Amino acid sequence: MYELNCSKNGYPASCFNLGRLKLAGKGAEQDDLEAFKLFEKSCSGGHAAACHHVGFMRTQGIGCEKDFPKALAAFKEGCERDDANSCNRVATMYLRPGPNSPIKRDIQQAKTYLEKACDANFAPACHNLAVMYKKGDESIPKDQAKYEEYRAKTEQLIKQAGGMSSIKSA
Repeated sequence: MYELNCSKNGYPASCFNLGRLKLAGKGAEQDDLEAFKLFEKSCSGGHAAACHHVGFMRTQGIGCEKDFPKALAAFKEGCERDDANSCNRVATMYLRPGPNSPIKRDIQQAKTYLEKACDANFAPACHNLAVMYKKGDESIPKDQAKYEEYRAKTEQLIKQAGGMSSIKSA
């Protein structure tokens, strides 16, 4: 069903779902290259989560060559389509670009994307903002009031979700 809806009708959600099956090798033969192509097609069709998958696969070189600038562009596209996880990935790439990354550290860009992700109730982004304001970072001064605001929001989101093991106390 996904294959027909993707290939004949070009439905982005079907391309995305087929890509997930091919990536995992569940319900379809495992094929990273084909999964990547399906995610690209779905992203081009406006599917935000597919853009996130394209970005992630490009950072890891799964089904494609590693390409950090193209990964960043895919994450930005997902973020523009309101995928909070993509916004958080953009922020992370600007916060910690890595030693061999062509992406330059840009704390203001990171803050902007973290705020967008946090505004969409993405707890890890709210947590990162809390840490940023607790410790200060380059052009971001320590700010106790903002730290408390983002910490409270993080705690509220974690409580609503029933916990979040990957978040440590700020």
